[in-house]
Amino acid sequence: MNRDPLFGFQGRELKSYLERNKLTEDQIILVYNGSGMTHEYNLAQVVIPEEGKQKRIVVRLLNSGEDVTFFRTGKSVLKKSTHYKVMPMVPWLMTRFGLQDQIRFNWKWGYA
Repeated sequence: MNRDPLFGFQGRELKSYLERNKLTEDQIILVYNGSGMTHEYNLAQVVIPEEGKQKRIVVRLLNSGEDVTFFRTGKSVLKKSTHYKVMPMVPWLMTRFGLQDQIRFNWKWGYA
C-alpha cells in the first residue's frame, strides 16, 4: 500500500496532472483533508472547472454541499496552510468508498 496520503499528487505533479487532464463541469473528484490527525477523503463535484484570471477550480462537497475553491496547484484558496487539496480519483481509495461520500483513516491507515 502507498503510504503517501496524496498518492504522488503533490506540488508540480498535481498541477501538471490538472493541466493535462482538464476538469469538466459535474465531474466527480476527490478532496483531501489532512487535519486532525486523520486522512479524510471527500467526493466532490466540479461546479466551475476554471474561473477567472487565475483559473481557480470550484467544487461542491457531496456530503455537506459546501463549495470550496482551489488554485490550479490543487491547494485550497481559503485553507492554504492546511493539508486541504483537490486530487484525481485514486483506484485504491475508490474501492473503499462503497456508497459513502466520505472516508476517513487514522495516521496508521486504520479506518477512523
